Amino acid sequence: MTHFKPLTAIVSALLLAQPLCAMPIEFRIIQTTDVHGSFFPYDFINRKPQAGSLARVSTYVKQLREQYGDRLILLDAGDILQGQPTCYYCNYVKPEIPNVAAQVINYMGYDAQTIGNHDIETGHGVYDKWIGETRCPMLGANVIDTRTQQPYLKPYTIIERSGVRIAVIGMLTDAIPCWLGEELWQGLRFDDVVESSRQWVAYVKEHEHPDVIVGLFHCGLEGGIATDVYEENPTLRVAKNVPGFDVIFYGHDHRTHQQVVTSADGSETLLLNPSSNATYVCDATLRVEIDDNGKVTNKKLLGKLQSVRDLDIDDQFMQHFQASIDSTMAFVNRRIGTMTHTIYTRD
Repeated sequence: MTHFKPLTAIVSALLLAQPLCAMPIEFRIIQTTDVHGSFFPYDFINRKPQAGSLARVSTYVKQLREQYGDRLILLDAGDILQGQPTCYYCNYVKPEIPNVAAQVINYMGYDAQTIGNHDIETGHGVYDKWIGETRCPMLGANVIDTRTQQPYLKPYTIIERSGVRIAVIGMLTDAIPCWLGEELWQGLRFDDVVESSRQWVAYVKEHEHPDVIVGLFHCGLEGGIATDVYEENPTLRVAKNVPGFDVIFYGHDHRTHQQVVTSADGSETLLLNPSSNATYVCDATLRVEIDDNGKVTNKKLLGKLQSVRDLDIDDQFMQHFQASIDSTMAFVNRRIGTMTHTIYTRD
């Protein structure tokens, strides 16, 4: 007499005999840079409405968070402390109040920032206070404390979400001494970006075992100042010569850019730059597959430049910062004198 196994037992045996399919997980990584005080959709210098601004970026980010939750990662690559009077007011006129640049970053829930050259331009008193008020890590692996010979800022941060480890390594253009007096960066040294990138990619791989490595650079693609000591814009050279970065979000040169670069080992690095004044954001979709042992078996990055020039303004954002808007408006509208004769730029 023939005995037959139940169908459920056969199915279970087949499932056990084959490896489980990798589970796909999708992330979105949004980056801003060179915001230059464009927090609100108003140009306080020219006294007129302004396209873009973080008030519109906030709308875009909130929409994505509804879909992605904590798999939405938000980054900024520096130069946020200088530009509009919104910055000048709390940097120098009322330095005792919380810096609005930190407040905006905290409100929007940024995951990491890199310091920029115009942030260093404000001097230790301003940027040290701002860093202390910002709740996300401030990165700068090549900004070295000359007393300790260690990074003055965090060199990198690890963002772990849904079992995926994402390392974010920050860099600042090393050409700072070409523009700024030493009194503004006393006690600091700015190391070569390419060599620092090579050092910290190796360190992070050995000690942190990340699944994805992200560069967050405040230095442009190429060109600019280039001497025997300093290189202003080495991002493209990093991508070509330092294998390991899956994507480098960068800024400083105020140019929108999107490119895939083949590195020295044949791997690919995605480069993205959203230009300045929060009119665009970089938007990268990261898709990873994880096997039943929790190991990432495949990953893919797709990037785009997303205009936010004409998005709806986040009303909750504006209401939250209404006091900052009012105080800046009062500052720029105050009367400082009276001209009794017409003057000309020629004079």
